[in-house]
Amino acid sequence: MKVRKEKCIINGKIKKLFFRKFSGVAGSFPYFGTKVYFPKNSLVFQMACAQGIFEEDNVNLILALVKSNSVYFDVGSNIGLLAIPILFHNPTCTVVSIEASSNSLPFLSKTIEKSRFAQRWHLIPKAAGDVVGSSPFTVTSSGDGAFDGFKSTRRGGNSREILIQVTTIDTEWELLGEPDVSAIKIDIEGSELKAMHGAIKCIQKKRPYILTEWNLRNFGAYGYNLEDLLIFSKDIGYKLYSLPFLVPVENRNVLEIQMLKTEYFLLAP
Repeated sequence: MKVRKEKCIINGKIKKLFFRKFSGVAGSFPYFGTKVYFPKNSLVFQMACAQGIFEEDNVNLILALVKSNSVYFDVGSNIGLLAIPILFHNPTCTVVSIEASSNSLPFLSKTIEKSRFAQRWHLIPKAAGDVVGSSPFTVTSSGDGAFDGFKSTRRGGNSREILIQVTTIDTEWELLGEPDVSAIKIDIEGSELKAMHGAIKCIQKKRPYILTEWNLRNFGAYGYNLEDLLIFSKDIGYKLYSLPFLVPVENRNVLEIQMLKTEYFLLAP
């Protein structure tokens, strides 16, 4: 199944100006039949305007992976653009959005509350890590949550630290009653491996597909090495593929080459 472009009406500079500036609609836009709220200077909103459908290749892949009557974890949900198309096209799935950024949370929460998907779209207002607790968290001063995370990667300009609550995917999965999980998307500015380590029980029992960002500048801020994603994949018995063309990544050299043109990878059981 692929997303239908006519369901997303934002497209180009005119609509970007319209939804940002005109009285009555500034700060929100329609997306797959859902009114989405966004912060001032939202990079994700601007990208959605330019792309028509935000990260369409990733959306189509997630759509193909999420099974009926299963859970999809959207870790680093931002304003929800990789959750809404899944909820729209898969009427029996449940989405769990995990988002910690104070820049994004009020807008995501409002979108969920007012959406027709509220009964099967759950928001966890915490960061996903490898242990439960609290942690310093870096947020940008621009009002945009796209570059917020445990550590500053200096991609978002000036930043400040706040204290946030941390959970694990395993914790939230267990609280849900250990349901079937068909896909996990993780895009949290360098701490993706921390979140994966916090999902080991779920991964071992349910064998979900994992779509993750793997950006050198991001994970470098955490002291990870380039091949750590490949090592983790092998440790859990998964295969690693680069996106969007599903090129098998079997060693460091291939991973390094693929990272010249993509920062998105799929871990497949």
